[in-house]
Amino acid sequence: MQSKDYEIIIGLEVHAQLATRSKMFCRCEVDVDAAPNTKVCPICLGLPGILPQTNDQAIKLGIRAALALGCSVNLESRWARKHYFSPDLPKGYQITQYEHPLATGGALELPGMDKKVRIRRLHLEEDAGKLVHSSRETLVDFNRCGVPLAEIVTEPDISSVEEADTYLKELRLVLRSLGVSDAEMERGHFRCEPNISVRPRGQEKLGVRSEIKNLNSFKAVREGIERAVKDQIEWLEQGEKIVQTTYLWDEKLRELKPMRAKETAADYRYFPEPDLPPLILAGSEIAEIKSTLPDLPAVKRKKLIEAGLSEQDAAVLVAEPEWEEYFKGLLVEASASIKEASTWLLNEARGIMAERKETLAEFKVPVKELASLIKLLRDGKLTRPAAKDLLAAMADKGRGAAELMEELDLGSVSDEGLLEETARKVIEENPDVVDRYHKGKTGVLGFLVGQCMKKLRGKADPNAVREILLKSLQESK
Repeated sequence: MQSKDYEIIIGLEVHAQLATRSKMFCRCEVDVDAAPNTKVCPICLGLPGILPQTNDQAIKLGIRAALALGCSVNLESRWARKHYFSPDLPKGYQITQYEHPLATGGALELPGMDKKVRIRRLHLEEDAGKLVHSSRETLVDFNRCGVPLAEIVTEPDISSVEEADTYLKELRLVLRSLGVSDAEMERGHFRCEPNISVRPRGQEKLGVRSEIKNLNSFKAVREGIERAVKDQIEWLEQGEKIVQTTYLWDEKLRELKPMRAKETAADYRYFPEPDLPPLILAGSEIAEIKSTLPDLPAVKRKKLIEAGLSEQDAAVLVAEPEWEEYFKGLLVEASASIKEASTWLLNEARGIMAERKETLAEFKVPVKELASLIKLLRDGKLTRPAAKDLLAAMADKGRGAAELMEELDLGSVSDEGLLEETARKVIEENPDVVDRYHKGKTGVLGFLVGQCMKKLRGKADPNAVREILLKSLQESK
């Protein structure tokens, strides 16, 4: 949503669940899908006398994410208690980082937009539990209590719904490519809290913000922001005072529901966590983690485009790691060129999957067999139309390329004698067209080639047919 009279200002807070086997401050297994309240202990339940211990792997993953985003990792950071009441927060506070976060600064470039969004901070914390609502009651599952999170906070640099959507998708892709988080939004592993304000264009002072809590789909983020912007503009147009408010998004009614007003840091009564010492890092530890970072999505896209892929195809491969692995497999198994691999995977195979509503995991053609098809085509044993038919049959039956080619009689016709005989028959059956050709109407040659291919059931090389047809036409003068 855009407005010619108002400027939209958005900052995003993202909570990403870190890919650890155990929780942030205890040794309970991370398994939020287990039977309710079975993956808990006195530490994550906040029972009296507990002493938390930090999860080294969670800290390393947080550093990994921070470095990939260009942040400065602080050699000393500190833990804090953030106090608030919620039925799913058994301690009555959350262990997080406040004044001394793990990392600050950094930026993320938005692909296709020539813009960078600055990262204010990345800090570590623990998750709360989960409320399970029914028509009669609300129950609490504490399995998620203490699950490690990285909170990534932007500066208010985003000025449209499109930019917010692009930032979130690119950030999610970065975290997934690093192995920092699976970032599965539908499971709550990647949640976004936008802060939205509007102001008349030309005004320097920021408007009063609306915050939307715990959005776990791109659609919800887009619709929630659009609704907040629409509401704020209407209030300003009507001369109403906007009150800083935190909202919940009702996806069914597509409405923002007020949760609490005028929330500030003071409301949380932050103070240093007395049971945990400062987190002290060595520069050598940070350097070692930095040395293990893979190419980030932006670099991968650039390399693929430089290798000959279109921007769209490069984006598909980088966005889905399993597609990228399949593509690389074709390059190795079939010694395929970039063009061959992209044509048969991203055009032909992808089209079949879309028609059948299948994912790549459900596609019945393994890399090795699609590579075999490419080799058969390259060796002249298949024509392109026959190769398309063969791929469709392979996707349907889940059988090998060579076997199905033989069974369905799709092999290419290369017998020169048969090609010459076919050309002569077509010439004999189309005397008027042949006469026009001899009178200089060479455009009819395509028709004659088509007639030959029809008789050969599309199983011959069109270029070979064309050459023999030209020779036969010359002899028919």
